[in-house]
Amino acid sequence: MSETLANWPLVVGVYRAALDLDGYQTQLDVWERWFARQERFALLRIYTTPESLSHPDGSAPLAKAWLQRNRPVLQRWVMGMATVVPASNYEKMKRFQVDKAFGVPGAIFREAEEALGWLQDTIFSPAGIAFKKPLLSALQ
Repeated sequence: MSETLANWPLVVGVYRAALDLDGYQTQLDVWERWFARQERFALLRIYTTPESLSHPDGSAPLAKAWLQRNRPVLQRWVMGMATVVPASNYEKMKRFQVDKAFGVPGAIFREAEEALGWLQDTIFSPAGIAFKKPLLSALQ
């Protein structure tokens, strides 16, 4: 995973490959660094390959424990989450309910441009936050 905070309060995470268990734990630790800023933010997650969506063996207990421990702080600091998935995975994932899973507004998209529009219209504008869309070429 690569991340950029250059567009804060928009955090962009780009996922290109499957993670092993250590990589998965590192990803969870990154979330905690974002929370440590104690500032509200929204997240754009871009999964570029079907493999990048996979979870390594043994990650379910880590994820469950992490979410139980961090759900209140996640709900406090995360304004919303837009997730872009490969077109081949979209039909299977489009009904995933981010709000039920994480307790924050969220949606699944095929294209980053669509996800950025949703973030602007649904998250940033209602909160009165001026939002400058990042250059999509810089995210890939």
